Amino acid sequence: MFRKFAASLLVLLFVAWSIPNFFIYAFSKTYLDTNFYQKDKFVDGVYTFAVDKTVALLREDSDLFEGYFDSNELREQIKKVLTRQIFVNTISDFAKQIDAYKLDQSKQLVLSLRQFRENLMTVSHNLTYLIYQNLPTCSDSDLAKALRNNSVPECVPPNAPYDQVVKPINDSFEASIYNEIPEELSNFDKAVPLDLLVNVEKYRNASFLILVVIMALIVVVVYGKTSTILAYLSSGFILGGGIGYLFAMGILQILNSSSVKFSDDDVKKFVEFLFTFVTSEVQKLALIFVVVGIALLLMRMVFKRTVEVEKLQN
Repeated sequence: MFRKFAASLLVLLFVAWSIPNFFIYAFSKTYLDTNFYQKDKFVDGVYTFAVDKTVALLREDSDLFEGYFDSNELREQIKKVLTRQIFVNTISDFAKQIDAYKLDQSKQLVLSLRQFRENLMTVSHNLTYLIYQNLPTCSDSDLAKALRNNSVPECVPPNAPYDQVVKPINDSFEASIYNEIPEELSNFDKAVPLDLLVNVEKYRNASFLILVVIMALIVVVVYGKTSTILAYLSSGFILGGGIGYLFAMGILQILNSSSVKFSDDDVKKFVEFLFTFVTSEVQKLALIFVVVGIALLLMRMVFKRTVEVEKLQN
């Protein structure tokens, strides 16, 4: 009786520890692995979000952006200058910093947005020229009045100096860009426990070792009864894998529900997108656990059948 009770508790412990084990494994294969940041699906998703969010921020900050260009026009202009390859290079540089940090924790993690901001300045010059081309003709006095008030010209006289006309437009664009896009992002240690970056493999191996120890204890507690050992082990793997799979599905359902609030729908979809990589790895490992559990169950059935046949033959 005691052995059954102890074995059942160990199975429950195995199931309970399987859940955090799945997530430790999932994070070690995604955001704590620098190779992950080179994957096309991740890069494409983050690049699309970065461009779309930049468009939204600039349109919110400046009447010029919103008044002269719709979202699609702005998006196309930004993509011409801020190419996917430039974005890949930025992410690759950050991934190298993570590798360097693993070797030397005195180094700082800094995601540089300088090139991103400089490229947006190029976009502003392109957009300024487009606005200039579409300004109606007016008198010199109308332009002079606008320039005295330091406002954006609404028209342009014939033969007016280009630089003089576009300076207020450029200044407005550049002010919006500097207001919304920082030069760099840092202080990651306040948002993420950076110790995980350094010791992720140790934590992952230790997590699996704990599961192995629990399995070994089950074998010790139910010593000598192979069929019973296989029954307990199979139930642990099947329950652990099944609950882990459903748990990962539940996280995505919670993020998708109206109860979780985000600043806007685009941010919400982006967070869901980021979590799909983790939950996908969780579900892969959970399914492996279920398959192992079923294999152990089949082994138990074969073993019991073999024992029964041997008894009949004797």
